[in-house]
Amino acid sequence: MFSRAVLMTYAVVALVAALVTVVAARFVLPPVPAGAASPVHPSRVTSSPAAKLQTITQPSPPAPVIGSPADPADVKRPGYLTFFGWALLDRKTGELTGSANRDSVTNTTESMIKVWIAADYLRHHGSPDAGTQDELYRMIVNSDDDVAHKYFKLNGADASITELIQLCELRNAQRPSIPGYWSYTTMSPADAVRLGNCVATGRAAGPTWTTWLLQAMHDVKGSVTDQQTHTGGGHWGIIDGLPAESVVKVSIKNGWTPQVYDHNWHVNCLAIHPDWVLAIELRYPWTSPDGTWQRANNLQPGADACRTVTRQLWVAPDL
Repeated sequence: MFSRAVLMTYAVVALVAALVTVVAARFVLPPVPAGAASPVHPSRVTSSPAAKLQTITQPSPPAPVIGSPADPADVKRPGYLTFFGWALLDRKTGELTGSANRDSVTNTTESMIKVWIAADYLRHHGSPDAGTQDELYRMIVNSDDDVAHKYFKLNGADASITELIQLCELRNAQRPSIPGYWSYTTMSPADAVRLGNCVATGRAAGPTWTTWLLQAMHDVKGSVTDQQTHTGGGHWGIIDGLPAESVVKVSIKNGWTPQVYDHNWHVNCLAIHPDWVLAIELRYPWTSPDGTWQRANNLQPGADACRTVTRQLWVAPDL
């Protein structure tokens, strides 16, 4: 049996230990404000479905498409342009919109007309050999002037433009002001769209070669700096302003020349998409390090203008 002294010793030790524990707790635990509920130990907290965070995946917004704004007059032109017009055809509805002058003003077509030169030849010659196909492809992809001269003559020269006007139902296009020079054909923005639609529907090149021609236009290459005497890059303008989803489906052909008689770049941008056809025509002064048109060095503003106008035509798709 324990003695009374031993029991008393155990009692004292137990009392001291309890006091130490209370003092330590006062220094470790923060005081509970008056009237506040006593804290609940985490192990006693039960979670409810309402307390859990729920993550809901939102669908991505639909990608923009090309379409006419509610008021086409809202499309702004860059201030450096001396001439400007645009037209857009909705191929699903047949509606043609654009700038107020889309049917009343014209620009020299420059290399944009090469689309017709290729289409006209292909329609009349249903089985061109590989060499001919290569030349026509080069005329579109590299904008080769020498090839264009050759096939324009084979098509009947200016008579070919008369055929274009009749077949594609152009309203304000004119044969070249200088006979025999395809680049001096004139066309309004609305007529440029009609030309593009004439190609897209197969009337221009015929059913056999339309896909081939649209693919050649899709393959156009070269930047504004890729300019040689008789060829030049034409992969710029509208193509740079399109929503990403549209780029893979579009076919393009631009035209551009620094003209001497008015000291302006004459620039045309044409794009064909399964849902629409867009044409932009513009002019602005050219610059050159030596004052000659052959060394005009400011085509980039023309490319930028076509890109800027295109970006203003982005609209939300119909859902």
